[in-house]
Amino acid sequence: MIRTTFFAGLLALSASVALAQPGPGREPPNPDIDNDGKVTLAEFKTAQGQRQDRMFGRIDADGDGKITQAEADAMARRAEAAGRGPPGGGPGIMGLDANKDGAVTRAEMDAMTERRFKMTDTNSDGWLSKDELAKSRQGRRGGPGPG
Repeated sequence: MIRTTFFAGLLALSASVALAQPGPGREPPNPDIDNDGKVTLAEFKTAQGQRQDRMFGRIDADGDGKITQAEADAMARRAEAAGRGPPGGGPGIMGLDANKDGAVTRAEMDAMTERRFKMTDTNSDGWLSKDELAKSRQGRRGGPGPG
């Protein structure tokens, strides 16, 4: 059950990040803040945090710092109506509700960011290369990774 919940949460975050990806011909923001060719966990958290702040603000309609199922459903309906989401929405963001209290907090989203960094760091060297980032982005879009 924990493994299913983890992957549902990962799917939800990946889907939300994939929706936030730029269109064809536009490069995503560079998470390598110091331009040293390595994306550290801190840099990854900063880049993801900015996206998550925007997403959280759009979904948390009442501004209470928690995303409820009703707020997630409303956002899924808006996305579907705008042609940006799959019908029914799937497990969605509520898959990130690690403590099963019926709401997703920023802390739960931040925890997923750390897990996603570790999964993207395929060689476990503690930082992400351009290749690891590209493969991760390609995988979230459903296509084959480079190479």
